[in-house]
Amino acid sequence: MRTSDKTIALLWTIIGLWLLVTLTSFFVPATVSANTARYINVALLTAFTFGHGAQRYGARGIVVYFVIAVVVTNVFENLSIVTGFPFGDYHHTASMGPQIVHVPVIVGPIFAVAGYLAWVLAGILLGDAFKRPGQGVALARPLIAAFITTTWDLCVDAIGGTVNRDWVWADGGPWFGVPWLNFFGWMLTMWVIFQLFAAYLARRAPPAPLAAPRAYWLQPVVYWLLIGLQFPLLALIVPAATLTDPAGQVWQSRDLFTSMALVSCFTMIFTALLAGMLLARDTVSERGA
Repeated sequence: MRTSDKTIALLWTIIGLWLLVTLTSFFVPATVSANTARYINVALLTAFTFGHGAQRYGARGIVVYFVIAVVVTNVFENLSIVTGFPFGDYHHTASMGPQIVHVPVIVGPIFAVAGYLAWVLAGILLGDAFKRPGQGVALARPLIAAFITTTWDLCVDAIGGTVNRDWVWADGGPWFGVPWLNFFGWMLTMWVIFQLFAAYLARRAPPAPLAAPRAYWLQPVVYWLLIGLQFPLLALIVPAATLTDPAGQVWQSRDLFTSMALVSCFTMIFTALLAGMLLARDTVSERGA
């Protein structure tokens, strides 16, 4: 199967629209509010996931991935809200929109689209773009992708919980109001999603080799890089303010956003740069699953 120039152009257009919406919400919030931008950007990321993923795994394969991600996410999120495991004791607020049981509808797609980008990045780091990976990748890739996805959560959860109040941690936590257990919950959830998808891929017949230009592999790298660059930008433009998390702990907005920027630079941005350097060094070749 060959990825067409039209498909590549469409995927670049989606990335460009995401960037436009994001910057508009930052600098002209009266035109596109942060909450509106969230829904638009998740829709754009979903379109990218299906468009990009269908080239590699077929329409059925990427639908299977998305369904796995949404179902697993809702099971673990509802479980945590009821029992406190695996994310901690918390609940979502009305700002996140309509819910399925205790979990907003938008949450499943958020896990799915962030996870898809991380899955592709993990594949690039393990050689998926260049040659048939060695033994053990079926176990290594889900674990690496889970780590990569969790670096995004490490940057965004304190903003969502303490600044936006999209969710409320009953007892707060040391990471600007977020408990440490939350991040291990993300790791577990994403690992289960990726491991189930890897098991699905292992059981099905290998797809036809993908003849993809370098741009195809570069697109998720650029997308992840742009998502990571949001946090240094926010650190530059968000005004100083005193914040209080739901548990009553007081934080400074400058400290919070600067911390998220630093974490992003040394995790998300680093990962994107590393994957980009690998793509620049090697020639993308056709290969099977």
